[in-house]
Amino acid sequence: MIGCRPSGPGDGREPDVLGPYLELLRARLTGERFELLIRAVETTCTLLGDGPGPVLEVPADSRLAPALQREYLSLIVVMITGHLDHHLVEVLSPDGDRGWAVVEGARDRRARAAERAWIDAELHGIAGAGGSAAS
Repeated sequence: MIGCRPSGPGDGREPDVLGPYLELLRARLTGERFELLIRAVETTCTLLGDGPGPVLEVPADSRLAPALQREYLSLIVVMITGHLDHHLVEVLSPDGDRGWAVVEGARDRRARAAERAWIDAELHGIAGAGGSAAS
C-alpha cells in the first residue's frame, strides 16, 4: 500500500506504529476517503523519492477536503517520525489561508531534557575530576 517509511527497525523509534495507525484510520474514515488519503500519501512518497526538495503542501491533484488534509499531514508525520507523539496546530497566514504546523510531542522534549541533564552531569564530573587532579 504505502511504499515509503524513513524510520526502520533498530533506529530507536517505536516499533511498527504505522500499521496500527493505518488500521485506525481505515476504521475511522469511509472507504472512499481512506483510499483518497492513501493515494495522496503515495503521491507524496513518489515526489519525495524523485527529488531532493521537501514537499510542503498536499499534492494538488489529491482533491483532499480540509478535514482530510489534517489526516494526510498526521499520517505523513507518523511515517517520518515513526511515533504518534505529535500535535497539529492550525495556523493562519496574513492573507487568511489556513495551514498546519506540526509540534513535536512532549516525550521528545523530555528525552532531550534528560539527555541534556546527563551530558551536564558528565561534564560536571569531568570538570571536577580535572580540577582535583590539578590541585
